[in-house]
Amino acid sequence: MRLALLTFYPGDPRVIPGGIRMVSYNLVQGLKAYPDLDLHVVHCHSDIEHDRLAEDGGATIHYLALPHKRVVPNLVTGVRRVQEVLAALKPDVVHAHVAHFAYAGARAGYPTIYTIHGVLAREREIYRRTLFDRLRYGLLGWYEARALRQVDRLVAISPYVLDEYAHVRADAWLRIDNPVPREFFAVEDRAEAGRILYAGSITEIKDLLTLLRAVERLTPLYPGVRLRLAGRATSAAYERQVRAYVETHGLTERVEFLGLLSREELLEEYSRCALLALSSVQENAPMAVIEAMAAGKPVVATRVGGVPDLVSEGETGYLVPAGDDRTMAERLAELLGNDALRIRLGQQARVVAQGRFGAERVAGAYYALYQRVLAGDDAVGAGEPQAPQPIRRAAGPKGAR
Repeated sequence: MRLALLTFYPGDPRVIPGGIRMVSYNLVQGLKAYPDLDLHVVHCHSDIEHDRLAEDGGATIHYLALPHKRVVPNLVTGVRRVQEVLAALKPDVVHAHVAHFAYAGARAGYPTIYTIHGVLAREREIYRRTLFDRLRYGLLGWYEARALRQVDRLVAISPYVLDEYAHVRADAWLRIDNPVPREFFAVEDRAEAGRILYAGSITEIKDLLTLLRAVERLTPLYPGVRLRLAGRATSAAYERQVRAYVETHGLTERVEFLGLLSREELLEEYSRCALLALSSVQENAPMAVIEAMAAGKPVVATRVGGVPDLVSEGETGYLVPAGDDRTMAERLAELLGNDALRIRLGQQARVVAQGRFGAERVAGAYYALYQRVLAGDDAVGAGEPQAPQPIRRAAGPKGAR
């Protein structure tokens, strides 16, 4: 079976920005276990300077460059470029992880699966500050509307997606979680008192200002509290706001900007943190929460989007209202001040993660879906829960079609 995975993929697997790139990389590592998959990953983005091919343990990665300066939007150019690669590959199945690539696969006439990682309508409400943002999300919405009608299967990574897209083709949906690799489950707990980790991008949707206010409230109670921000800035304007708040509110000794970390460095941060904090105003199934759970760390996060499907109140962490720095500070203090509670919630989080998010389990669920799509099996019910289950690997020569 020849599979074309249309997604965003890391240029350097040692340093992965997170989000879709992290999900896609983890999924590919799981899919490489199936010898009958001729796996091709197509990454078309302006972060690529020149077209190139790379091999990763049997998977072929097609890196396609897009210009930094352009007249025609890169979303449009990217669709054309991806369709050209598909015409050369002639895949049996296409699996897309972003709207315009899903449109490209379906429009080209290939059996196409679309995994939805973000609810565009909700994100569009947040990113309206600039003309570029408004045009970008308008064009993405155009592609998504057509992809939703044309693809063969839709995958929801959280019940939140099923709720938000309840009006769309009830017979086409499956539920499959995001994957996390084995090394996160092997993280040793070397937590340092007062050490809080945030892992993710620095951008408006993450509402880091609320998290900073919560840390500011904690300071009189826990003089040793430290917040470590791991991730790249994707909004320069918002990064300036965050850094200005840190400087003007006397938090420079409490908050450290780590930037984008390698996987080894990120694993070290999970090991040494007491907990993970996430203050987003919008999320689907954030990888930071899933990674922290796998690493055996409790999570304090906002009750938004798909987060309540991941974090169970009082069992694997705590949920707080978006924008409520007072309640977030209270929940952070509860865990920082009670090691037994922190350890118990972290251990339960790891148990939950082991049952849901292992890369092998998730890859198995997708592999079974590829087979069903290839066979033309339409027996998928509306919102049918598809918890990943171990499946028997198919035998056969690599590249069999």
